Amino acid sequence: MNKKKLLLVLALLAVVLFLTLRHEPENENKTVESQPVESVTEIAILSVNDMHSNIDMFPKFAALVDSLRNVYPDLLVFSAGDNRTGNPVNDQYDPVNYPMIELMNRTGFDLSAVGNHEWDGEIVSLQHDIERANFPFLCANVFIPNDINLGIKPFATFEQQGVKMAVIGMIEIRHDGIPGTHPDKLKGLSFKRGHEVLPEYKYLRDQNDVVILLSHCGLEDDMELAQANPWLDAIIGGHSHTLIENPSETNGVLITQSGSHLKYATLMKLKVEEHKVIEKEAIVLDVNKVGKENAEIKALVNEFNDSPALNEPIATALTKFETPQEIGCMMTDAIREISGADFAFQNTGGVRVNHLKKGPITVKDVYSIDPFNNDVVVYQMTGNQVKKFILNSYRKNGGYPSYVSGMTYSVNDDGRSVWVNMEGGNFSTSKTYKVAFNSYMASTVIVESVDEGNSTFMTSEEMMIEYLKRHKTVDYQGVVRTN
Repeated sequence: MNKKKLLLVLALLAVVLFLTLRHEPENENKTVESQPVESVTEIAILSVNDMHSNIDMFPKFAALVDSLRNVYPDLLVFSAGDNRTGNPVNDQYDPVNYPMIELMNRTGFDLSAVGNHEWDGEIVSLQHDIERANFPFLCANVFIPNDINLGIKPFATFEQQGVKMAVIGMIEIRHDGIPGTHPDKLKGLSFKRGHEVLPEYKYLRDQNDVVILLSHCGLEDDMELAQANPWLDAIIGGHSHTLIENPSETNGVLITQSGSHLKYATLMKLKVEEHKVIEKEAIVLDVNKVGKENAEIKALVNEFNDSPALNEPIATALTKFETPQEIGCMMTDAIREISGADFAFQNTGGVRVNHLKKGPITVKDVYSIDPFNNDVVVYQMTGNQVKKFILNSYRKNGGYPSYVSGMTYSVNDDGRSVWVNMEGGNFSTSKTYKVAFNSYMASTVIVESVDEGNSTFMTSEEMMIEYLKRHKTVDYQGVVRTN
């Protein structure tokens, strides 16, 4: 070894010896504890509810999802139910609801609750939706016999960046023990109320860092569920179409809901540290204000909307329809005329639009007004039975009078008596009348009648289309028949 290399080695050894002596502990018995590295994980969830097949909003919504995924690569996208029913482009498509499922798949949804309108196409239609979807459908309070293969799950679990999450699904249950759809479409199924079932899943709290309820129960029920189940971290809600602009906590549970029809979405951010949520935040986003559209989704929506049969004009509105009652009066006039009844009724919930523009009325407009494909049934009723039916439907509608044709009527304040004024004649409680209404009302309202009723084998939509084609022009502005 030459002299220069020897001097370099000696110098390096001197440095190592100096550093070793410099860091030698003053007390041999002193121990140094390692400090844990703090690790906070943020989970991001984008949620919507009650989209009601508003496919025209999907290009902007998909662009919003794309943008958020640039910030939150592990973004989860949830729907709190009622994905379908409201747009004939989707609801009359063959197969029914294919456009919505395809758009949800391509946008990258991770979960959907089962809403009451998921049952509108009957069990076999929901089976097809679940088979086509790239995401699970959740509902913990439906009970399905073994011979019905639906594939609905009570909950789903995720693991992101070491954080374990459980999401439980729940659906609203009416006073009659079923969700708000035609009872005939739920044959073989049974349901329990959310407050009876949810505590059974409390064990998920011990197995997960985050537990969320994906609820289609409505805001009032969500608040009650939060009060009774503080072990939940959050409730992502739907059904009541409530826009919670400033989401807050109830009993420590963050509750959100994003209105309806894909106009808004809610971004929830949960910070998790040492297997516990330490911070919650939810921000409402206006989808209409998204400044761009996803080109692939836009092209698909345009393809779905290209339906000459639905876009065919069948009549002209001489003035615009400004209230649901004006539309309901047109519907009941159509039912009464086409069925040959003396009176016709329509439940308020069966009118799905609040207004209609002046000008051409298309087939699409009719199916937007009434998307349910319910047959019209005609009963023979005495005048006294008609009055009882009016009161029963009033109570069933939560204090709202059903729309009517062939009479005007008013219900007194306590809902116990009704005044009837028959169009073009004197109303008699002893006389027998032909009374027409849809099969949903026949199944959910108490009906007393002379006979058992007869189906017309026509839906209320078909009757409205026939009525509009006959009359060619309509004007219902200012028409009021109930109060």
